[in-house]
Formats: sequence, structure tokens, C-alpha cells
Amino acid sequence: MAVECTGRNVEVTPLLRELAEERAHRLERHLGSPADVRLVLSHEKHRFGAEVIAIHGRRRWKAQEETGDPCAAVALAFEKIDAQAMRDTEKRRDRKHRGWSRFLPKGWRAQTPEALVLREPAAVRVVRVRPPAVKPMGVDEAALAMESSGQEVLVFRDASNDKVSVIYRRREGDLGLIVAEC
Repeated sequence: MAVECTGRNVEVTPLLRELAEERAHRLERHLGSPADVRLVLSHEKHRFGAEVIAIHGRRRWKAQEETGDPCAAVALAFEKIDAQAMRDTEKRRDRKHRGWSRFLPKGWRAQTPEALVLREPAAVRVVRVRPPAVKPMGVDEAALAMESSGQEVLVFRDASNDKVSVIYRRREGDLGLIVAEC
């Protein structure tokens, strides 16, 4: 842990240095390894400013605060640094743990082991809706219409044989076709 304190128009007191070291230690606990921290204190008229720059690995965070009290300015700047570091580590952790789920076909969701246990099916509720107007089109045109609309199922009248057909998205991600025999 390296904490460098610099003062511009203000003397860096042992209390401020101790506060900076304590907050830097807390930051290191969040990150898991040492970080280089640079604290620049400034004083202009009635305001104390604190600028904190933290470097950990290839990541760099910067925060600036101005208040009437130098200790409060340091504390608020370190809070901003902590929030930035936590947000960054969460992003990295989430990106790492996305894992195998992106290789699943569309529509499949990652399930917990408890969800994979066989359960009794819930009562199925049938909802009647008015059927949409069945538009005559070819199979290729129906597939394009389904891809562009994002629907899971599309009912259409096949223009080549004038039969009602259904095209649907399979679990593997490709499309299935059902042609009525009547």
C-alpha cells in the first residue's frame, strides 16, 4: 500500500494522513490486493478540496470533492473512489460469470439445480383469443417475417398449396414448420 499525500496551500496534518491511510486500507480490502493512492489537498478562500487518484493493476479511479472541512472532503472523495472501484469489480465479475449461458439457444434460461428437479405440472389455463388474419405467403417469406417481428409462432396460409401452416422457433434456435393435412 502506497499512500502519497500532497498539500497545496495547506499543511497535511497527521490526522489527514491517518484518515487517508485508513480509507486506502479499506479500498484494498474491496480490491483484494494493494493499490497506489495519491491524495492532493488544496485550500482556496474558504474551501478545502481533496483529489484522490487510486491505481490498481491497469485500472485507475479519480474523484474530487470540495467542502468547508478537509477531513470531510477526504472522506467524501474516498467514498466516490470506493463506489467506482466496487462498480468496476462488479462489472468484471459479472462479465466473467456470464459463462456458458451465452452458448445456449435463444429463449433458454440458465436454471438453478433446484429448478431442474422434476415437479408436478401446474394447472394449465387455456385462454381463447381471436385468430389473426391468415395472410397468404411463402415459407421463406414467413420465416423472414417471423425473424423481423421477434415472434415465437406465426400462422400463415402457404401460397403454393393454399393450406394453413404454422412456423415456430425450436429450442435449438432453428425454425420448425407444421403443415395442416386437411
